[in-house]
Amino acid sequence: MPQRLRNTAAVVILLAGIAWTLPIGPGRMDTDPRSATYSAADPAEFQVTAYRGKLVIVGHARSKHHEQRIIDAVSEHFPAHAAEFEFRPFGVAPAWWDDATVELVTALAGLKTPSANLTEHGLRVRALVSDRPDAEQRLQALRQSMPLTADLDVQLTVINTDATAASFCERQFSSFRAGQVAFAESGTAMRASAYPVLDRVVALADACRAATVTITGHTDSTGNENSNRQLSQARAETVAAYLDSRGIAKERLVVVGAGSSLPIADNATRYGRSVNRRIEFEFTAMSD
Repeated sequence: MPQRLRNTAAVVILLAGIAWTLPIGPGRMDTDPRSATYSAADPAEFQVTAYRGKLVIVGHARSKHHEQRIIDAVSEHFPAHAAEFEFRPFGVAPAWWDDATVELVTALAGLKTPSANLTEHGLRVRALVSDRPDAEQRLQALRQSMPLTADLDVQLTVINTDATAASFCERQFSSFRAGQVAFAESGTAMRASAYPVLDRVVALADACRAATVTITGHTDSTGNENSNRQLSQARAETVAAYLDSRGIAKERLVVVGAGSSLPIADNATRYGRSVNRRIEFEFTAMSD
């Protein structure tokens, strides 16, 4: 195969993975979405992610009939995808929720590796497209099922097959922002929002396989620094274990516990301390 065609094919494959790394807003999952428990009092939310032949739906459904409508829509519009559903109990739902969630599944079927997050206040969509006008038309049609006050936040990335795989990854590395990986206070158990964040890291690491991922844990300055370093190391190792469980080889993961040595905010304030308690990711292209 000519080099140009190999590069083009590589970029298309990469783009299929990269799309999932785009942020779709904070998740609400306590643990892995397949094992989490939810309350009917939770805010209404409906997440859809399609990636590498797999489709995952996590969200609120108003009834068994509503759940079946969603399942039927997935069967019709994503027949080649392995589908997973995590339906949450729902107390009070807006009247438009049933139709909007079903129509969202339908609209996403025309996009490449889409990610979407629907709430009572609006919709966020991230996806790859080869035809932007067609994709925008699909999503604007969905807008008719939502209230006029709802926000519509759509970011579509047009596939550029002229880019090389290496240069594409380099651009992704420089602009990638994973988001906050939150832990239980003084512990190593990850909170709800950590999993969708880490799944975006997994997607980028899987798409750009000629790269290492450095995972650095940080704490605030409270307490003994030796303990802080141990905690930051343990949290970084927890993150690395999750990435490994999702198929990112251990040999590509570098774990660092920095303790409180590299603050990015004022430790004298509560907010500053919360900002300093963080996990940072750095992607580095491996040399030939």
